[in-house]
Amino acid sequence: MRNAMFTKLLIAAGLLALTGPTAVLAEERKVTTKEYQFKEPVEAAGQSTANTSSKKKGLETLKGKSRESIQSLNDTEFWIYDSWVTVQNDYDYDGYYTTLNIEFDADTVFSQVPVYAVIYLGKNDVFDSIHVTSVFNIYGDDSNDAFIVESDLVSGFPPRDYEILIELYDADHDVLVAASDGYWDADLAYVSLESENYDVVEETVVVVEEHGGTLFIPALLALFGIALYRRTKQ
Repeated sequence: MRNAMFTKLLIAAGLLALTGPTAVLAEERKVTTKEYQFKEPVEAAGQSTANTSSKKKGLETLKGKSRESIQSLNDTEFWIYDSWVTVQNDYDYDGYYTTLNIEFDADTVFSQVPVYAVIYLGKNDVFDSIHVTSVFNIYGDDSNDAFIVESDLVSGFPPRDYEILIELYDADHDVLVAASDGYWDADLAYVSLESENYDVVEETVVVVEEHGGTLFIPALLALFGIALYRRTKQ
């Protein structure tokens, strides 16, 4: 009796574990990224006078946020002048791409400032960060200091039209100084993306069935008989 009761308890515990909150795990989001800058190599820009906590502060920024958190930004000493988005790699031809290239030109009233950026993908005014850049320098309103982030979405991004949010931080003080999203720049709105684990080409299998054996021989004899009958009639 005790053994039966113990078995029932084990089964109930197993069902609870399967149906409980811990049974459903969120799909892991994974992104691989490359960086480029026209003005100077990223490695050289990273050796600016910015304090070493900037990158650490940027990594702490890797979390979701709402659009409301950036609407109150009113810094007039920094701005993102323009941004450009290109997409690549759609192996299943469904109109959603796995590689995202973002180029943006940030400007300032100062002659030279070390900064870093945080890139987000969002839907319905809620954004999740996918990358914190290295520290790089911007030079006044020079258009040659544009920065490029190339991201391959590996997993965790179902096919949909995403909005891109770019945040710019002063690397010396870890302060958000400029931002741009789909409201400010149409290039950052409705970008059709999916991660590589959704970009799957389905193979079409064609099955050809052949019939033969015992049915083939009577059919052949019947055809031969008809031909022989027609010949003797002639």
